Amino acid sequence: MTVVGPAGIGKSAFARAVGEAGRSLGFRVGQSQSGPEAHAVAGGALLTALRSGPVPLLGADDFAQLAPLHDRPVWMVDLIAEQLVRVATGVPLLVTIDDADAADALSRFALKVLPARLGAVPIVWLLTSGTLSTEVVDEIAGAAGQATRITLGRLDVDAGDHAIVRRRLAVLSPAAGDLVRLAAVWGRPLPMADAATLLDSPGRGWLAEAAREACAGGVLLRDGETLAVQARDSVYAQIAPDVRRSWHERCGNLLLDRPGAEQAAAGHLRAAGDRKSARRVVRAAGVRANAGLALCAWELVADLPEPPRDVVEKAIEVLVATERHTDVVAIADAMGPGEPHWQLIAVRALVASGLYDEAARRLDPLPPDANEALRAAIAAGGGPRSTLDEIKIEDGEDIVTRRLAARTRAMVARRMSRFGDAWHAVADVPVAPTPVSTAERVRALQDIDRFDEAAALLEAVGAGATVTADLAHLGPSVLPTGDLAHLGPSVLPTGDLAHLGPSVLLAAARQELDLGRLTAAAARAQELAAHARETRVPVHRVAADAVLAEVALHRGDPLDLAAADLPTSPVVEWSSGLRILHAAAIEDGDAAVRLIMPTVTAFRAGYCSSQWSPAWTRILLAVVLRSGHRPSALHVVEDAEHVARHNDRVASWVGTAKHAAAVLSGDAAMLGEAVEILRTGPRPLLLARALVDHAALVASQDAIVLLEEAAEIYTRCGAGSDAKAVSKALQKLGVRRRRDAPAGNRPVAGWWSLTDSEQLVAQLIGAGHTNRSAAAELGVSPNTVATHLRSVFAKLAVRSRVQLANVLRDRV
Repeated sequence: MTVVGPAGIGKSAFARAVGEAGRSLGFRVGQSQSGPEAHAVAGGALLTALRSGPVPLLGADDFAQLAPLHDRPVWMVDLIAEQLVRVATGVPLLVTIDDADAADALSRFALKVLPARLGAVPIVWLLTSGTLSTEVVDEIAGAAGQATRITLGRLDVDAGDHAIVRRRLAVLSPAAGDLVRLAAVWGRPLPMADAATLLDSPGRGWLAEAAREACAGGVLLRDGETLAVQARDSVYAQIAPDVRRSWHERCGNLLLDRPGAEQAAAGHLRAAGDRKSARRVVRAAGVRANAGLALCAWELVADLPEPPRDVVEKAIEVLVATERHTDVVAIADAMGPGEPHWQLIAVRALVASGLYDEAARRLDPLPPDANEALRAAIAAGGGPRSTLDEIKIEDGEDIVTRRLAARTRAMVARRMSRFGDAWHAVADVPVAPTPVSTAERVRALQDIDRFDEAAALLEAVGAGATVTADLAHLGPSVLPTGDLAHLGPSVLPTGDLAHLGPSVLLAAARQELDLGRLTAAAARAQELAAHARETRVPVHRVAADAVLAEVALHRGDPLDLAAADLPTSPVVEWSSGLRILHAAAIEDGDAAVRLIMPTVTAFRAGYCSSQWSPAWTRILLAVVLRSGHRPSALHVVEDAEHVARHNDRVASWVGTAKHAAAVLSGDAAMLGEAVEILRTGPRPLLLARALVDHAALVASQDAIVLLEEAAEIYTRCGAGSDAKAVSKALQKLGVRRRRDAPAGNRPVAGWWSLTDSEQLVAQLIGAGHTNRSAAAELGVSPNTVATHLRSVFAKLAVRSRVQLANVLRDRV
């Protein structure tokens, strides 16, 4: 439930009254109010609610478990969900957060996730918000899917009654009138300090008196140090246009110097139409890499007969860096549809968007030597594989051309399944790294199973650290300066990466997905999808949809094919995987084959590959085998073996090829080899699928061991649908699995996040056992112990056996 109303209307009193009513009805109640104090701690608004009142929602022990996760929001939210489920089994809960529009970032993230995830749990959520800033509660309510909204308002002021407003403004002093008009132009709750700055107030007493007069006149509300105008639209409409523009200009200039207020600043400057500020705006856009400010600068000069070239070039530079390729094309077209300079900029943006056909069409009329690097990039991304060896890639002298050449070499190598060559192509470029180029390196490392190094790169970008190439053991990778010892094995930073743009978000989402962290993968993909809605770049949308579809397939969530908006061209990267994943969810085998036929046809013609992810091979094989289309199954296996030959030191690709071949031939021994190869790799879901397939080809006792291991992996990763299928297979063999807590409701860090097997391994290693001796003690292979130990290290955030022993000692 959301309660919305202007400042001073009584929302806080309403929330307190609801809390008291809830207690009288037997609810356990947690209440908090957002504000500067709550911002002192990440998650302060929510955490205060969880520990407030005479009987807090979370006890001291539960609350203490959250402390180590303050910088890992996805993990913290998972643990809070588990704790609330446990508490709500005995008593219904009421959580109220007053002024949720002012909540800190972690609390807002948690409130988007928890109500939707805990929809079936007896918990009532009540959030209040001011009327001038409802975006936060609207977003939270939208994520929850179902929410009741109550709007509070004063009965004596009709927002549409201009006559009433006009009479009330007419009796105010000039100072009070100016304050009310400024609040209307400001458009959000106006801090008194900002009002004093904008009005050149001679003193706090003068401003306070003006505020008291306006509040007494019924046109202004004051809540502490914040002001809000009543009937804002009516007041705003009665301000003279030139006065409005002047106020907007002053508001915009004030906010432009304030980090985090770029969007509001841009809105004011657009309303002011102040072309003189365009250069200042675009400079700020460059410093902060802010696309909104860059677009604002362009809009301020767009309708001039000759827009200042330096402003436009700088705006485009920022938009390219933030991957707003659609906006770049629009600006280039507006500047000169037939001018080669601007058309080359448009073509670069189209290539970056994966729209190779349109890029080629625009490049053809330009002089042959206009940009050979672009012609090579178009051929690499959109041409048949048979022509890739013929592409001539020149480095060029400028940084833009050198980066494009590196990306082109990497694309050629990837499309020919030479992932090691793709890594060298992007790693050897001696130019300053950008978030986009770093994301390319992350992807290349992921393709060759070097996830630890990929995690370090993501850490560098996510932390905003200065990057350098001074760690020789990682080659020419971009890494943060300073000590890297705090980075655990394959630990991906879980802070807010949304500001880094789509490429980094995709790299982060793939990292989480490949390492089996489905909840975090979905969160990253949702962020990417939000970016894609804004940028309108097809490859961003398709990539986000592909990650979300794969997560949904593992969890058993429904896939909405009608809403998938599959690309018509299978050349668009990730589109083949998206088709494969949706086909796997279709029960009708013939319909599934029809869905993947564009991908199959394009692949046979040399235009795309199913090998952007090793996970898709087994899924595609299952689709074609279900339809009885053995020739296509042979093609799938041949494709996987082709990739393995080019990447014979990468466990994921070699194991996947052997896995697919063994499934097709029914060779149990070969499947056993595939399992052992995949054990040495970093991708748990690949291993789990191979274990399940191996179990189908061996004796029942051996099958039980394999299936139990697979079930443990699936449960740990949150793959509910896969875990359920394995449990059914075990039941057929006479084994009833102990019900594990649903992955979405179990902790993902700390001792209680460990599975039974992981706890046993941790205890043995902590007691001084080697991997081999622990394996002998448990009756498993040393590889299995190593796999469990990697998971233990990640979940307990330790880096050594000594630290593990210390953790165990502290638990005693």
